[in-house]
Amino acid sequence: MIQPDEQLKSFIRQHADDDTHKLLLASSRYPGIDVEFAVRQIEGRCKAKEKFPSLVENEDFIYPVKLSMEQCSSELTAQYKASLVAGLSVADLTGGLGIDAIFMSAQSAGYCYVERNVELEQIAAHNFSVCGAAVKSYCDDGIEFLAKANRRFDCIYIDPARRDGNKNKVIRLGDCEPDVPSALSVLWQYADKILVKASPMLDITQAVKELGCVSRVHVVAVKNECKELLFECSPGATSYSITCANLDAERHSSFSFTPEEESQSVVDFAETLSAYLYEPNAAIMKAGAFRLTGKRFGLNKLHPDTHLYTSDVLLSDFPGRVFRIVSSGAMNKQTMRENLSDRKANIAVRNFPSKPEEIRKKFGLSDGGSVYLFAVTMFGGRKQAIFCQKD
Repeated sequence: MIQPDEQLKSFIRQHADDDTHKLLLASSRYPGIDVEFAVRQIEGRCKAKEKFPSLVENEDFIYPVKLSMEQCSSELTAQYKASLVAGLSVADLTGGLGIDAIFMSAQSAGYCYVERNVELEQIAAHNFSVCGAAVKSYCDDGIEFLAKANRRFDCIYIDPARRDGNKNKVIRLGDCEPDVPSALSVLWQYADKILVKASPMLDITQAVKELGCVSRVHVVAVKNECKELLFECSPGATSYSITCANLDAERHSSFSFTPEEESQSVVDFAETLSAYLYEPNAAIMKAGAFRLTGKRFGLNKLHPDTHLYTSDVLLSDFPGRVFRIVSSGAMNKQTMRENLSDRKANIAVRNFPSKPEEIRKKFGLSDGGSVYLFAVTMFGGRKQAIFCQKD
């Protein structure tokens, strides 16, 4: 593993804004410089500004290959997971780049990082040192490590690889590596709690059935984009709750419920639109709290399958986007002329037969502007165009 000296660090700083492709082609112009490594650092640092900005200024931090950068956690999601292991001893069996380890170890009562890829483990161990993270690093297979360590941990954290032997993406937990559902009988010998990270595309109900011992599910979104699912497992758990977390640098929102609450909720439907339109954040939508959202916030739902809500009272603490309704009407050319004089709109469809691009083409609209156009199906089946301003 290369550890950058001052000459290499200086080169990286000087070329931070260069076209990295051109820089590689011109590598012969820089004798004594490992340009390929420098380019990896430049590209990694650009990605890190978005994913874990607090570490970017550390010039001793080493970035791995592109795939490892793409697969690693963001700073916000790592900090969220840190809150779930506060005061616990943790064995991280699928360490990767180690971003989770850096942030989770800050709140844990002892953190063991395990990664079987030799180069990646060396990079992570170096980064733990230069970041001052209290992490013990091991190069080993995660499950084999447990037997060798021969000790119990308060929590095992595992993020199984979501690619099969042919490098194809997989979603179902049983298809990942390691196969966590099959390994549970072994894992329970070494921990009182297991935290499993999974793809945001995974079906929550199916995953709970696969694992069979889930006590809590976390649906984690960053800036209204679902990033990961977390399954807290406890021996003998027979029921679970769901926490929907939407993370932002300025504000976090959280919405918790049980599947029973959702199934038993009765929501009122809107016969007409009120003053405001509400769209739940991506985490709530993924979790499926469609009726409960309306009930809990006293909102009327537009349609059983249109997951938008309306009310006359502004709810500033609503966990999602809030719009002020300007007008509404049938989906026709006259309605568009009356409400979109500049022919611009930010178009979204909810339970509607046409796609945004089809609506743009049909009515000669372009994307953008300050108006939000929702094409929806209202209660009773009426198709409606709703024109809004972001509140």
